[in-house]
Amino acid sequence: MLTTASHPSWWDECSDQPHRLSAEEKRHRSSANALDYVKTGGAALALLPRILHHYRTLSPMRNSADINDFIGLGISPDRGCTQQITDLVQDLGVQQIQLRVPAWHADQLDDYLELAQALSGRNLLVTILQSRQSVADISAWSDAVSHIVESFLPLTQEFQIGNAINRSKWGCHNTTDYLRLLETLPDLKARYPDIVLGGSSVIDFEPLATLRTLFNGHQFDLDACCALLYVNRRGSPFSKQYGLFDLRRKLRLIATLASLSKRCASRLWITETNWPLLDTKPYTPNSGHPRSTVDEKTQAKYLSDYYRIAWQSGCVERVYWWQLINPGYGLVDHRGGKMRKMPSFFALQKLVHSENLS
Repeated sequence: MLTTASHPSWWDECSDQPHRLSAEEKRHRSSANALDYVKTGGAALALLPRILHHYRTLSPMRNSADINDFIGLGISPDRGCTQQITDLVQDLGVQQIQLRVPAWHADQLDDYLELAQALSGRNLLVTILQSRQSVADISAWSDAVSHIVESFLPLTQEFQIGNAINRSKWGCHNTTDYLRLLETLPDLKARYPDIVLGGSSVIDFEPLATLRTLFNGHQFDLDACCALLYVNRRGSPFSKQYGLFDLRRKLRLIATLASLSKRCASRLWITETNWPLLDTKPYTPNSGHPRSTVDEKTQAKYLSDYYRIAWQSGCVERVYWWQLINPGYGLVDHRGGKMRKMPSFFALQKLVHSENLS
């Protein structure tokens, strides 16, 4: 069944993310943000020589040659019943599954646990979503995280802490807000020493934000650096940002930062990527305009290109497509009460069953 847990009014249930904030709600010029920018800039200047050196000399960070360890997929109980989801996952053959669990649903976990149990036997990563309330009430956030971890521990030991932390609509007005959320982790590790915690959780290619989350004086330890790494909304993974950074170079830079950080182990997981689809508003997470969306055939090609580039880079342990069922950017269109597998579904299925991605 679809999740019975209710989302708050600021959540867009079509595109599975918070609604955009108004200009008045954004506080980019606050003193806290200014101080955050100063700290980030100072750290970047101090670390630049080391970053450049390690970027050139970075060794491969992916230890497994098994495609099943590499290809991942995000799912949600908000889309389709448990049986439909498990059937589609079985058809795809994906072994790495990511399940988002909002902190505001910490007391409404039944549907999430049902879906996780139905997919037992696969490797599960639980991503704990934050909100502005999480930042405002750190104690409540800590309690929610602890409860979610305790509830899922029989099923998984892997948890990503936070999501899209550099977007104000997700609750963190600056990276310091997120670092305060991470400071609850040492107690969690002390109670459950075997859990694997991922973080940083920066969306899009914003290396300064990533640097700030990995180089700081806050006390926490991450077992993997997670990045929600999109490329240009309608552009190929081979296209360049700032005239220099194609996908391969973006991955290498983020991996370099993770390898240098004392707050994080040298592991990189891409926990979200996709391309929004043309004419799918309100499900698409942007305007739906042709300049910022692609057709289904192009999405499938870009999906294949992304996975192959990430695999060949040697920098990435896993890449998760977000998500399985959503007509705006997923693999399956559920509109009209039918589950229509789009070209991207078959593209991912082909990759899963490939002998290699070279």
